[in-house]
Amino acid sequence: MGRITALAAASAVALLTPACAAGSTLSTAAGTSPSASHSGAQRQSTASLTALLKRPLHFPVLRPRQPCPATHGTPVSTAEFGGIALGNGPVRPIIAQEPPGVARRGIAYLAPTSAPPWLGIKTLWFSVPAYHGPFVIRAKRLGHAGPVALGGAPGVARLAVPSGPAAGGSNAWRTVPGGTWVKTPGCYAWQVDGLTFSEEIVVKAVLR
Repeated sequence: MGRITALAAASAVALLTPACAAGSTLSTAAGTSPSASHSGAQRQSTASLTALLKRPLHFPVLRPRQPCPATHGTPVSTAEFGGIALGNGPVRPIIAQEPPGVARRGIAYLAPTSAPPWLGIKTLWFSVPAYHGPFVIRAKRLGHAGPVALGGAPGVARLAVPSGPAAGGSNAWRTVPGGTWVKTPGCYAWQVDGLTFSEEIVVKAVLR
């Protein structure tokens, strides 16, 4: 899992702010100045993220005494990172620093954080090289009320990543290191929305 930690400085994540598309990298159109093209790409990416955020949420309903329907994971290995990834879509999370047998069952151990009483699940979100579009991640606790935050600190309710290839080129994997912040163990779900897909990924967060 050391390869996951090393990627923190290379993240392409953009938190949801009015300038959320500032990190996008798109080719300059022929006959257009670089500044004009970049500005147009920013507007297009911002519009796409806004549209994704308007999509309805469709988290699973967890009824009383129903077990957490945790999403099972499969191994992913690239030159830059590796681990157990949950879900099947173009954008998925690797649950960092968990034993493979635990992560495969969609279980994550909660860790203390520098902002108690928040607890954390360390994650590495990635998008496959074939997908260069924007994506949005939103989260919710299932079955009970409870706060959930995403990113590098517990102040952001959702993540928005602009379109564009990774820094390594069109065949590279885009990565977004960070975490999911919660205050209690429980069943939690992420909804991941991109231009052509929407997926719910469920994780069972437990104390070690």
